Parts: sequence; structure tokens; C-alpha cells
Amino acid sequence: MGTFSAKLRIWNPSAPEKVEEIQAMVATGAAFSWIHRERLERLGVEHLRRIGFRAIDGSIVERDTVAVWVGSSDFRAPDIVVMAEPSDMEVIGVHTIEGLGLAADPVQKKLIPTVMPALMSGKC
Repeated sequence: MGTFSAKLRIWNPSAPEKVEEIQAMVATGAAFSWIHRERLERLGVEHLRRIGFRAIDGSIVERDTVAVWVGSSDFRAPDIVVMAEPSDMEVIGVHTIEGLGLAADPVQKKLIPTVMPALMSGKC
């Protein structure tokens, strides 16, 4: 998939007046969005827990996660994001994209509304 960037708004559910807006790479290979710790600390969010992630070189890195609200265009949703360190890249991951009901369109190079898959239909 080609790479492209998108805008994302992030805010603290306990203080919705504090908002950070980023322009980050859309990374459909990343489970979570990675947002710089400095931005998230300005929002006053609370750490949830540390999670291990396998880096591209095979090493394991641990990062804190936080609960935030995210928005893109007219879409918004609660989300869990990774507190990225200064050396980490900010990315918008699949958890965020799908949580917003969006999909990455590599041809138009933007996030677009989509119909999400369901596990069941009217009949079992």
C-alpha cells in the first residue's frame, strides 16, 4: 500500500476542551496509533498500562498506552493510543481507523467512510 498522511484530532475525555491536532502517516500495518508523549501529557490523560511491541528490526519496545477520544473529519470515537517517545514516528493505526468507521484508500490517499464487516447476519 502507498503511504499517505491524514489529520487526526485527539482529546482527553475528561477535559474535552483540550485538543491536539496532528498530521500523521496512515499505517495499516500498525495496530495502534502512536502519538508523541508530549502531546498526550498536555491533554492530561492517565496512563492505562505498558504494552510490548515488536519493532521492525525484531526488537521488543515497551510503551505506555492511554485512553483518548479521536476525530477525523466528521467522525469521532473513543480510542486507546500508544504514548510515542521522541524517537518514535507518529502514526495513525488500524485500531483508530476502524474505530472511526473509516478505511484507508491508497488510490485517493485519504481516509474514507466504509461499511464494517459483521460476524453474523440475520440467520445463524
